[in-house]
Amino acid sequence: MPLKRSHSSASPSDGGTSSDQGPSKRTHAQTPDTRGSSIDQYPLTVYIISAKLAPGELDNLVSLFEQNDLRGNKAGARKLELTSDLDHADVIVAAIRTRPRLERHVGWEVAKTKAIVTPDWLRDSVHSGTPQPRGKYAALVDLRDETESLCPKADGGTPAPPEESPNYHGQPSVLTDPEASVKATDLAAMNHFSQFCCLRASQLICPNQALVEELDIIRRARFFEGEERSMLSYARAIATIKAYPRCFDGKTPREHIAKLPYLGTKLTSMVEEFVKTGKIQEAQIFLSSTRFLSLSAFNSIHGIGPHTARHLYTLGLRSIEDLEKYYEVTITHEGTSSQFEVGTSNEIGVDKSIRVSLALRHDFSQKIPRQEAEGINRVIMRELEPIEEGCKSVIVGGYRRGKLESNDVDIVISHTDWDHGAEKVPDLCKKLVQRLHERGLVTHVLNMSGYHPHNVFRTDHWDSLEKALTVFVLPYDSARKQIYRRVDLIFATPDVFWTAVVGWTGSTMFERDLRLWAKQAKHFDSSGITRRHDSKLFYPKSEREVFELLGLVYVHPTLRNADA
Repeated sequence: MPLKRSHSSASPSDGGTSSDQGPSKRTHAQTPDTRGSSIDQYPLTVYIISAKLAPGELDNLVSLFEQNDLRGNKAGARKLELTSDLDHADVIVAAIRTRPRLERHVGWEVAKTKAIVTPDWLRDSVHSGTPQPRGKYAALVDLRDETESLCPKADGGTPAPPEESPNYHGQPSVLTDPEASVKATDLAAMNHFSQFCCLRASQLICPNQALVEELDIIRRARFFEGEERSMLSYARAIATIKAYPRCFDGKTPREHIAKLPYLGTKLTSMVEEFVKTGKIQEAQIFLSSTRFLSLSAFNSIHGIGPHTARHLYTLGLRSIEDLEKYYEVTITHEGTSSQFEVGTSNEIGVDKSIRVSLALRHDFSQKIPRQEAEGINRVIMRELEPIEEGCKSVIVGGYRRGKLESNDVDIVISHTDWDHGAEKVPDLCKKLVQRLHERGLVTHVLNMSGYHPHNVFRTDHWDSLEKALTVFVLPYDSARKQIYRRVDLIFATPDVFWTAVVGWTGSTMFERDLRLWAKQAKHFDSSGITRRHDSKLFYPKSEREVFELLGLVYVHPTLRNADA
């Protein structure tokens, strides 16, 4: 029987939020490359199989994408875009002519859903300024009919535009990503054998996604138990597999798998086990464990980290319902917090943060669609305008990495005035949150931190930016149900705006390796870039410049998905 919490003694708390979220399926229609950017039509995505290409031919084919200006040359022509994700490719370019050879790279059932063409199709398409009909370029005779049937009547025709976002009133203030699509030269410079996530291309949904999700069960179990080194080993292996461009199958040699970074003997055996059975026994044991399921449920509540979760389990708590009794939370209507009043202070303590999260857990468990995230951003920026004109914002986190749905919304806010914006940003956080609270848009502040100057000697990763972790609800609209959302507001001065955007875009392992890579000569976090030997600060004026200062090729946000 779970114990009731004693009011006289504080419960141990690490104050962390440990929500684990699974990946969402991704479709071309709503990627950040097309929605909300200047691109008004979908690109034609192309995957190149390098096998059987002549020496130097792959580089020549990749360079064609840089030369390609299809949209400008022919009105309405679809743009060609190189992809490293075979599953999401519209066209596969291959010099392979036989089925057995093709099946080493693409499963036959998948091959029948793709247009598989020779390299001449790519050359002729770029030369003519519009994608050519694919039927006559079919690479395999066996797939000529499929390739021809997948060729639309008019490749140059403009596809129907995406469905418009719901109108949440107010004008958009979100800053469009400066680089709407992946550049072929950037993609070609990445290497899935690299030791660093920040040198690899990691798609949102990878060819081995099911394997990644199985391994992530074990990673989470290690995390819940406080086994940091083991957890990190699995996180590194997962990040490696996320970047691997082909699906592991029974024909993949063991020595090939073992050559990938961070896949030692044990993890290689797990990969082989999954290929044979579709499961990993150790992961399945955890899924049937009461302790694992309880710790997982506890960690889903904001404010409960792994240490607190283990403490609660030791006290006899096993379920969310036990947590509600322990923290004395009574929910009168499912999914609402009508019994919770906003405190008089700007920030609430950890215990109350947990109580709020428990009361709102039904709302917090509902994913946030991209359109709603954009609507939240517009409302916030509209409310910021009377406080300080000339501000700008970018939605970061999973949204920016291409997720169709997110657990929360992270927004980085700054000022457009490079010279004087640093004087305008400090204290904006408190002023905006107060205004949002007065207007009933922010009901709770789970955490708030003030501005601190950049400190190169700081050892933790909780940056010095001004930020507020809030509970937000959109203005009442009879056409939709009001749902409480977790919205994090991050304020950065103009000189560190782009480091903040990079730092808050994620993913966790990508950011970890970015800091690790930077250590060779610099110090990097969301609040700035500093040179190690003399503490000189650098002020990048674009996201690409952040990568250049760190000596890295630019990695598009949609290729930074190094976590499960």
